[in-house]
Amino acid sequence: MNLTTVTSRAAAALVAAVAGFASYRHIYDVATDAGEHQGVAAVLPLAIDGLILVATLAMLDDKRQQRRPRLSARVALVFGILATLAANVASANPTVTARLVAAVPAVSFLLAVEVLARSGKPLPVAPVAELVDVTPEQVEPVTPPPAEPAAKPRASRPRPRSLTSAEKVARAAAKLPAGTVAQVAAKAGVSESTARRYLPSPTVPVAAETRVNGTSLVEVTQ
Repeated sequence: MNLTTVTSRAAAALVAAVAGFASYRHIYDVATDAGEHQGVAAVLPLAIDGLILVATLAMLDDKRQQRRPRLSARVALVFGILATLAANVASANPTVTARLVAAVPAVSFLLAVEVLARSGKPLPVAPVAELVDVTPEQVEPVTPPPAEPAAKPRASRPRPRSLTSAEKVARAAAKLPAGTVAQVAAKAGVSESTARRYLPSPTVPVAAETRVNGTSLVEVTQ
């Protein structure tokens, strides 16, 4: 709480005290003139002006709780205002000036109570465009960050092509230049008939099997 707030509330409290004392005397005089007991006349101003304070605080509490002011508080406030004004005016001499002067303490007390009990409404927040005087030309355009390049799909490795029978026979014959058909076929993993089909006969010797006296002999022909 700053010094300005303390000073304003202290001044409002002083005004309320002075106006409350004047209103108290007026209500007390009216009560005694009406034949009330002095004890009742002494506390009657507290019941009237105090009712205004209680009603104001109740309505303020409803406002803080985000509720509509209760009906009893509004009725109490209206009744307190009418009662204190009537009592203050009735205590004055039957002239317009005297009655106006007698009504001043009651009105001052009411306004002082309102100042002390209520607080001002917050100012609306101004838009950002109104806080800073910037023309559209002075605003730098925002450049979006460059998009990341899409990941290139990995190229699948081509599967090795399976060799044909002719290629197998040719490779086996190159590795066994002096081998027989059976040897080339075994090396290539094919049958002998397949080896003979794809084997270049001029370069690979062909084994011919002969039997002499029941003994197997292998003759190599070119």
